Amino acid sequence: MGLLKRLINADTDTAGPTATLAASARPMRITLLGLLADYEQRDPGRPEIDLKALTLALLSGDVAAPTADVERLITTGVDPNVFYEKELSKSWDLLNESQRAARVEQFGGLAQMLEAAEDDARPPNYDQMLASVRTKTLLLAFAFDETYGFVRRIGRDEQLA
Repeated sequence: MGLLKRLINADTDTAGPTATLAASARPMRITLLGLLADYEQRDPGRPEIDLKALTLALLSGDVAAPTADVERLITTGVDPNVFYEKELSKSWDLLNESQRAARVEQFGGLAQMLEAAEDDARPPNYDQMLASVRTKTLLLAFAFDETYGFVRRIGRDEQLA
């Protein structure tokens, strides 16, 4: 399969019960980069990405769901505004870089723990919880990388050392 075909069909690795945080990372990143490029065109040079706008676009169905988790959240009627306020804002808004990094690591660890849980150890609403945790982790990780990454800092003409 060619590169372009793989990018277009990026979600094929994340469908069904074999979906993992790792398998979802690439298709989520591709989708979020597309949304971010659109926002950058309209509002260039923002010092920080607008995580709320990305979340609303992703969970409102403005773009094709990049992962089975996002599809699940959309089809079960998760309100994008509520998801942002309850699941993301306290892990992003008003926090500094190290606090944000700690949140990404915590949620990444939680997602991996949930993925490894034996059937009899899974909490009620396991599938919805896992979809929420993985989506939250990937959104926060993307926002962190784009906010603090070197390419973005170079683009803002910041001192790197």
